Amino acid sequence: MDKLSSSTIVKIGIVTNDIFDTVERYKRLFHLKEDPVISVPDPEHPKPTAPGAYKRYKGQDYKIMLKAAHVELDPIYLEILEPFDETPSPWLDHLKKYGTSICFISFYVDGFQHEIDLMEKEGYPEIFEEEKGFERYAYFDTLEKLGLTIELKERGEK
Repeated sequence: MDKLSSSTIVKIGIVTNDIFDTVERYKRLFHLKEDPVISVPDPEHPKPTAPGAYKRYKGQDYKIMLKAAHVELDPIYLEILEPFDETPSPWLDHLKKYGTSICFISFYVDGFQHEIDLMEKEGYPEIFEEEKGFERYAYFDTLEKLGLTIELKERGEK
């Protein structure tokens, strides 16, 4: 049996319905010296995207916007996410079903397509993929069988 190219957790993704409150609570709990930066998209002035960039959820392309913050812990970080609107996404679906909670864990991998093929062969179909130009990542339907969603992430040039 093949195995993933990494077993090192890079981040834990938490979806919330109030990013400002959630980030403040983490800041207090861990006595963070600096405020985590919370990025909020501006639909009137979207950030430019790299050529070929996309977000695809359940086989369909969407313009998904998220409020996001990183809470740096050692040796990983928490990625706190709040859906900006009602655009279909794995984060919105998770939030509606489970409320504020851990949504995914993330691993850096080498050989992105090989890892996707491996996950699908193991019975975990890809449900979300994003290409940013400098990195790409995918989510897999692992929640029912593994208790959370697996995110595989590849950095650098393809």
